[in-house]
Amino acid sequence: MEMSQTLPGLIEIVWLDLILSGDNAVLLALATRALPVEQRRTAVMLGTLSFILARVGIAFLLLTCAGLPGIGFLGAAVLIWAALALAMRPETPEQKAPRRSLSAALLACLAADAPVALQNMTAVQAAAGGARPLVLFGLALSIPLLALGSAQFITVLRKPPILWAGAALLGWIAGKMAANDALVLTGPMPPALMADFAPPVGAVLAALIVFVYLRGRHIKRVPQE
Repeated sequence: MEMSQTLPGLIEIVWLDLILSGDNAVLLALATRALPVEQRRTAVMLGTLSFILARVGIAFLLLTCAGLPGIGFLGAAVLIWAALALAMRPETPEQKAPRRSLSAALLACLAADAPVALQNMTAVQAAAGGARPLVLFGLALSIPLLALGSAQFITVLRKPPILWAGAALLGWIAGKMAANDALVLTGPMPPALMADFAPPVGAVLAALIVFVYLRGRHIKRVPQE
């Protein structure tokens, strides 16, 4: 693999992991905070392990399915959804956690993390262009971020300029993923034309969706203020 192809993919993967893997540590801390002290450390360890295993499983499933007709369009939809999910996540997590058992806390963590894990690994797969070493790099990078995420770091990433840039990157990669779908080769649209226009269209679409959502949320808040 040439460096001219590898370096952009590495940069994209690092940025995507940062914006999609940042708040799992906070999620895990909140979900396990109401547990008895003697169970809390066990819950954090098992929760982190479940996050890692979920990403490993999804990453290898995506590698196995890569190239199947329709997978590119499905992945593109997941990435546009990920762009919107970035804006929909609260800047500061809820401070109250209901009391629950160890198993219930772990199930709650898995349920909350499942869509994020899918978005994270789909984005890594798309940015890697199907190159297994880059996918494994993205997977490996996401693991320490699961444990090192902080509320302050997440707040910075949710500021509108950075948020729109992250959404635009997700949309750009979604466009590339759609343009590389096997169905494009048999469709009416010329593949070269799709490769040129799909990424910028995806970037604009994702950034616009995030802008409209944030604008609508701001308008709803104004009468209350």
